[in-house]
Amino acid sequence: MCVFLLDKTFPVRFLRLFQETGVYIIKRESVTTDMALHSKDFSVAANRVRPNLITIQLVRLALPVIASSFMTMAYNSINIIFVGKFGSEAVAAVGSAGFYMNLSWGVSSLLTVGAGIKVSHAIGEGNIHLAKSYVKNGIWAVITLALLCSVLLIISRTYLIGLIQLNNPAIEKIATDYLLLIAASIPFLFQNLFFTSVFIGYGDSRSPFRINATALMMNILLDYIFIFQIGLGIRGAAIATILSQATATLLFYRKLNKTDNLRPMGTTYQYALLKDILKLGLSPTIQRISFTAVAIMMARIISDWGATAIAVQKVGIQIEAISFMTAGGFVSALSTISGQAYGAKDYRKQWTVFRSGMFLAFVIGSITSVLLITFPGFLFSIFLSDTESIAMGREYLTILGFSQLFMCMELMATGAFFGWGRTNIPAITGILFTVLRIPMALIFIDFWQHSLSSVWWSISISSIAKGVVLVTLYIVLFKLFIKKHHSN
Repeated sequence: MCVFLLDKTFPVRFLRLFQETGVYIIKRESVTTDMALHSKDFSVAANRVRPNLITIQLVRLALPVIASSFMTMAYNSINIIFVGKFGSEAVAAVGSAGFYMNLSWGVSSLLTVGAGIKVSHAIGEGNIHLAKSYVKNGIWAVITLALLCSVLLIISRTYLIGLIQLNNPAIEKIATDYLLLIAASIPFLFQNLFFTSVFIGYGDSRSPFRINATALMMNILLDYIFIFQIGLGIRGAAIATILSQATATLLFYRKLNKTDNLRPMGTTYQYALLKDILKLGLSPTIQRISFTAVAIMMARIISDWGATAIAVQKVGIQIEAISFMTAGGFVSALSTISGQAYGAKDYRKQWTVFRSGMFLAFVIGSITSVLLITFPGFLFSIFLSDTESIAMGREYLTILGFSQLFMCMELMATGAFFGWGRTNIPAITGILFTVLRIPMALIFIDFWQHSLSSVWWSISISSIAKGVVLVTLYIVLFKLFIKKHHSN
């Protein structure tokens, strides 16, 4: 549910639209707007948009996204358990190929991020035709981009796996074969990510949840059948992913055709609109690609400790996703509500959304930190049973546990910046501190006499820095924005 405060001049013809998208209207006297924008009265005005109401809105919009994220995490965990039956070498192979799937996910941000933001802005303005036009332009672009990425991964798969330097020909062969198959899912994956972003930007997070949940349940079932019953091994996991992602794509198109306010009928291709989408998506894309590139470099460093260390990081990331997936759901909700508020020029609500996001970051981050630091061994033993892996995993979760709160703060601030349309700022800070992980890791390795924990500390410290810096930047820049808006 979303609540906008509107003055008496608001067009009545938009009332039905907002009610259909879960937005409720409360009229107010227009004279309060100018007072609210005055810098010295801004904090008072922000309090009039009740923070607890905004928090409820965030939770309601985020819950389906969070549920979908946890189902994804559950699937990934089950997939690791299935693949883990073939040993840590198989887990390392799938994890290595997964780096390039994550890289593809980063490339998809070029279109998915901007499309969701622009749809939310158009809905906030009450311009339905514009929202449809963004969907129209995005669909063709995302299909083209997906095909290019898929072909590129298939052609260069041997070279790409070799870059990780697994130092094990058998694992490299398994990873190469897996990447060949899983790359075929990219055209479907990109479209699913695009439609998920568009529907959430529209204010509908339930539909993507239902569709993605259906695909994930199908994926788990097919994993079991293809991996064990048919005996295809990890190749069966890739085939199951292709079929489930294709099913989700068909369901998304069906839902789009039933959604009048998004179905791109009566719209035409406009390069200017595609340019708007690309402009917002460029910075996050560079950030996510750089993150994956750094992850590959870190994997090369970690490979010095063997395949077990790589498998430990793969499993550790899945466990750490407890906070990442939860906060990530709120990022989408925060971006949508903040974006709609920005489109409606309701800046006091935009600020209150940020404050509510910080409160939620504190709750989620604190709970996750306690879990990871208190029960690292138990959590890790769910996935891998050998003594060496559990010892490494316990150390990983304990060290990363100290950064969970700050990681959640970074994600919430990122959502606030995205809703504001300032996607370049979190990208710059993210790239800077993520790249610093490499020299930090090398320095710490030398300082701690070749200890694997030095790599984990470089990751944790960089996450802490990103959270502190990005939240500070949002507070400072938004206050300056309000001051400048009033002066104009």
